[in-house]
This record gives sequence, structure tokens and C-alpha cells, in this order.
Amino acid sequence: MNPTVADLSEMLARFEVVDLSPTLERGIPRWPTHPHLVIDPTVTHEHDGYYCQTLSLAEHTGAHVDVPAHMLPERKADTVDTLPPGALIAPAVVYNVAPRNLGPGDLLSADDLLGWERAHNERAGEGEIALLHFGWMRHWRADRAAQFYATNAPGLDESAVKLLADRGVRAVGADTIAVDTPLKDGVAGPSWGHTTYWLPRGILIIEELTNLDKLPPRCLFIALPLKIKRGSGSPIRPVALIPRS
Repeated sequence: MNPTVADLSEMLARFEVVDLSPTLERGIPRWPTHPHLVIDPTVTHEHDGYYCQTLSLAEHTGAHVDVPAHMLPERKADTVDTLPPGALIAPAVVYNVAPRNLGPGDLLSADDLLGWERAHNERAGEGEIALLHFGWMRHWRADRAAQFYATNAPGLDESAVKLLADRGVRAVGADTIAVDTPLKDGVAGPSWGHTTYWLPRGILIIEELTNLDKLPPRCLFIALPLKIKRGSGSPIRPVALIPRS
């Protein structure tokens, strides 16, 4: 018997939807060379009879996805509007490395990821999404301290980046501002995923995720980028589906 929309609806009701996106608001962290997020209450009930805000933001604001055109001039045709609509809908494995309490500039290795996999009997495989929970959202702010999050973060060494790339994962995400890139006091280390292993192979990069601490080791990840013409990336509204307890 072919599955129906009713069957799908009944199945989805058995899952909880976890929001993985931080709120877009004035003063949130931004990569130092990116423009500020501006939210202006342009149209108001008092003046216009209805309410509508105007947004000015970089493509890489809040929870967002990087595509190959972002970093690779030889892949400038691989922009966000060319992605299939289901590009960021896939099973995901959540590597909870928060107990490691890594600091700015610290690195995860392939051995670290393999050790987590042995301990939890899970691994991100071909076509799946690897999510890295560093516990870094504890530094997220929307005030004068916001830029600590944007200029300090743990990252991945070359062995860890290559491990996930060789697995053929679809995307890699994290609760930091640049996933693979270590940062300390605004000084960035190597970005092996952005420049060498992930984006060159069409593996997407998902940044600034929240609520990863609410997820079990495996979930279904769902996010839809905006269809921005010639976009280097896009804000997303990511969610995870996990079984209801």
C-alpha cells in the first residue's frame, strides 16, 4: 500500500520538533567583517494602520548555511539558489563534545570523533549530517559582549575535517560561528572545511545552531535556505525531529 499524507501526518505526530535557531534581534554576534543586523519598525499601526518591519542583514546572519561559492572562486556558480529544496533534510548525528569544555582555539581531532562514536555506537555516514555540540551557545549574547562569541571558538583539526569529508556526509553544523575554524581573540586558525575538504566537495556548512543540548545522538534535521539569487549562503530556520518520550 502506498503511503498517504495522512500516514505521514500520523507519523510526524510521534515526534517532537526542536527549534535549533537563535532569535534574530539587534546586537547579536556577527563575523567581524560582516554588516550588522538591522531590524527597523518601518510601518506601525499608529502611523500606517498595520505593522511591518524592514530587515537589513548579511546572508550569514544567525543560523545559516554556507555554500561553495562563499569561499571558492572556482565554484562561484554553486550558489544557494542552485540547491535542491531537500538539501538540508537528512538524518543527523549529534556529537556532544560539550563535556570536553574546549576553549577558544582548541581543536577536535579525528580520534576525538571516533572515540565519541565508539562510546555512543553512532556515526555520521554518507548522505547524513554531522552536528557538533561544543556547548558554545552559552556565550551567545545580544549586547555589548556579543562579539566574544564571534571572535572566540573551538574548531576542528585537519584529521577531523577529513574524516567527515571522506565519509561523504551531506553537511556539517555546529553551535559556533564557523564550525571548523578555531578562533582566539579574533585570530582565526586554518579553515580546512571551508577551503579544502567540505565546500570543495559540495559538503555544506551550517553555523550558529542552538539547542543542540536538547537532542539525542540521532535525529532528523530539517532546514530550508532562502532562494537568494547568486547567494553565498542563507539564513535558515533549522529544526530537529526527535521521538516523543
